[in-house]
Amino acid sequence: MGSEANSSEGMEMESNCPSWDSEAEYMAEYQLLGNIDLLVGGYATIALATLGVCANILAISVFCNKSFKSNFNNLLVALAVFDLLFLVVCITESVRRNFEDRSSNTSSFSGLATQIHHRLFPYFLYPLHNILLTCSIFMTISISIERYLAIFHPLVYRNRSYSWNLSCHILPVLGLSVIINAPKFFESEVIYDGENSRISLTEMRFDRNYSVYYQNWTRFLVLGLVPMLLLIFLNVRVFIAIHSRKSSSKEMTYSTILLLIVAIFILCHMPRVALNIYEVFDYEQISECGPPVWSMIFKNFSNDILPALNSTINFFIYFLAGKNFRSSLLRMLKCRKEPEESVFSKSSVICDINSDVCEEGKEVTEMEELENTKLLRI
Repeated sequence: MGSEANSSEGMEMESNCPSWDSEAEYMAEYQLLGNIDLLVGGYATIALATLGVCANILAISVFCNKSFKSNFNNLLVALAVFDLLFLVVCITESVRRNFEDRSSNTSSFSGLATQIHHRLFPYFLYPLHNILLTCSIFMTISISIERYLAIFHPLVYRNRSYSWNLSCHILPVLGLSVIINAPKFFESEVIYDGENSRISLTEMRFDRNYSVYYQNWTRFLVLGLVPMLLLIFLNVRVFIAIHSRKSSSKEMTYSTILLLIVAIFILCHMPRVALNIYEVFDYEQISECGPPVWSMIFKNFSNDILPALNSTINFFIYFLAGKNFRSSLLRMLKCRKEPEESVFSKSSVICDINSDVCEEGKEVTEMEELENTKLLRI
């Protein structure tokens, strides 16, 4: 009687998993998955990431000019550095997943290179990939916080120390990113079989509690839902504040650039968050039957090419929406010298930024101070 119950229960569990009408249908779906893996996760991601590496190098070169020295631009440099490193690791990961053999040996040069890659992957490349993605997410939030403080708390913003950016915006991003991704150092390992090696998941990665509470819920909240809500709240308030003050067209351009960065960020990361939501609420089905083919196809876009696109596209936002950035970039590409100019805006009143009063005795308004110190200049 008990065996019949177990048999019926097993049949019921088995019926919950999707089935194919024929082996040909099964093979066709997985062949489609393999082709999309190669095209999207392989060639397209590598090409886009290579473009992004070049674009971020150009952005860093422009922002390092003396005429662009400001807290806001320095944070954009930090974001570009994180994006640049993230894209480099994206290239190595795409090569590993699509063009390297699953196992390697030292009998050939390519096998030796693959084995070196295997040794670097569990304790360096894989954790670094996740850390840099987290840094890019948190750095976008940090830039939004910087703008929020400049608009709504100008006194606190003006009295910050020289090391404010490093101690309050960049180091916290790095520290939190390492802490959040510390378990990634223990998720994979290298298995050796004589001269052959391959990458395998550890027992911790297969643990149900770890998968549910860290891999799904923690990362969904910390890297998905909370950042999205924070970015929407901060930037909507900044946008409303700037518009309510009837700001100049130049100030409107500044706010537009920041909003474009955030909007592209949300669009590129929303599919990843949506897939994470699905994995959270359908964990039991996935653990029993494996992920469906559609989710593995979707993952190529949400976890591979869209994050790479987000790390690439900021340069084009600066170029299209920032007149000064575009002019400086073109001068640099033409090998022309950067013209000498004051750090002050030509249209603003020259003030002592360490005092509350201009030379002419007028009080410094928030937006005048922002223009005078070129905090928003791009």
